[in-house]
Amino acid sequence: MFINNLHFWLSSVLSLLINIDQETILEFLGIDGPFNTEDYSYLFETTQVSTPVSFQTFKLIIQSIWDHYQHGLGFVDIENIALFILVLRFIFLSKKYNIKTGFFITCIGLGAGYLWYMHLRDLAYYYMRTLWMCPLTHNLAYDFSEIYYQQRSEFSKAGTRFDSNTFYGPAVRAFTELTSNDNYRYDPISMLWSYLPTDVKFLSDKLYYFITLKAIPQTYRFIDTQITNLSGMLWYTFIVRINKRYCPYLLRWHWTFLIGLEFIERPFIFVQDRLIYYLNNILIPNSYFREAELVTNLLITLVAAQYIFIILGMLHALCGQYFYFPFLTENTELHIGLRPKDSIYSGGHTIWQNKRAYMISRQASSKLKKYRFGTIRSAYSKLPRLWYGWLGRGTLDDLTTEDYEQYLKNKDNKDSIQKAKRRDSKIRWAYRQERLKNRFIQLLAKFGIKINTVSKNDEGDDLYEEFKKFSKK
Repeated sequence: MFINNLHFWLSSVLSLLINIDQETILEFLGIDGPFNTEDYSYLFETTQVSTPVSFQTFKLIIQSIWDHYQHGLGFVDIENIALFILVLRFIFLSKKYNIKTGFFITCIGLGAGYLWYMHLRDLAYYYMRTLWMCPLTHNLAYDFSEIYYQQRSEFSKAGTRFDSNTFYGPAVRAFTELTSNDNYRYDPISMLWSYLPTDVKFLSDKLYYFITLKAIPQTYRFIDTQITNLSGMLWYTFIVRINKRYCPYLLRWHWTFLIGLEFIERPFIFVQDRLIYYLNNILIPNSYFREAELVTNLLITLVAAQYIFIILGMLHALCGQYFYFPFLTENTELHIGLRPKDSIYSGGHTIWQNKRAYMISRQASSKLKKYRFGTIRSAYSKLPRLWYGWLGRGTLDDLTTEDYEQYLKNKDNKDSIQKAKRRDSKIRWAYRQERLKNRFIQLLAKFGIKINTVSKNDEGDDLYEEFKKFSKK
């Protein structure tokens, strides 16, 4: 009976085992193997190809990853990476603080990162034709083209209104459906117009058709366009300026920074349009290929620089960090103020808000005569400061005298603690060696092998008692 049950369980378990070979791994990852071609299609019809896992398998995986990501990150890739960062950050913050605080801080980073993500989508719309030219944005252009044409197909359907995505669109659709059925439409204005006397019908009808066919639709479309264009600024004013006490500083900082960035990006968008027109209508038709190559390189540089900058900004926002960019950062902090350093929800460091760090610039350098005139470092001192340390923590030059003395004390304490730990570890290792030696000798003594180096009163703990007398500082 036991043998039959054992045979049954073994056959059941073995039937569930999966043959892990190269084809299984590549199929699971969605990668085409070397035999997934038309030349080898006849093999799969006659027999099952099974290749053992080897170094070639990992080479195919790495090659497939490189073939995909050498053209940059698409919207789907950015979303997956952002989700991965947020999950890791939530786990870390939950361990550091608690689940509630970690969730709030993660949501703040999610909101700031979402602003950069939507700004990237807006730029993809403006640079739609140029994204295909830059090798770094091929995946982004492919994903955006799918989103763009999908939305166009949705709007091209019968019955779809231009205000379907607005917040008041459902109210307008509800009013339209309420005043109509399957066959007729009940117009409230025409009902009121029917009470007018018949003597003025020839004038009232003209006025009615002018109001219903021209005045109301055009006025509504104009108001809808203005609200759509101003909706971002209205939301910013309501959330960041009016209700700033309820809006986290990280969200306010990145939102204000993006508004300032949009004013700088507008000329580049117009430049891109003019370069595209110049390339397609003048250079290429007239066979100016060398000039066309130069213009293409300019477009690629323009798009790649903005793409990298937006990705880095979104990465800072997701991680709750800030960064310094000349002119924009100062204007941002003039609008929203300095970062509250006593709040754990305010994010990372902003050492440039420190007056001492800000004064270490070309003015301070020239007054302190830090650079000699006529040298490269002197020319460098004319530029505004760009580097404020990793993650905005600053450098040693940004510390005051008291902070620098405290830094030296902490460094000395850290060095002394490390030396004490190394000394204690050496003592512990010597004690363990001696104790192991004594126990081994005692074990040999039980088998009749006596060694004269051990006395009868030696219990093997004298060295440990001596070790306890050492200071742990």
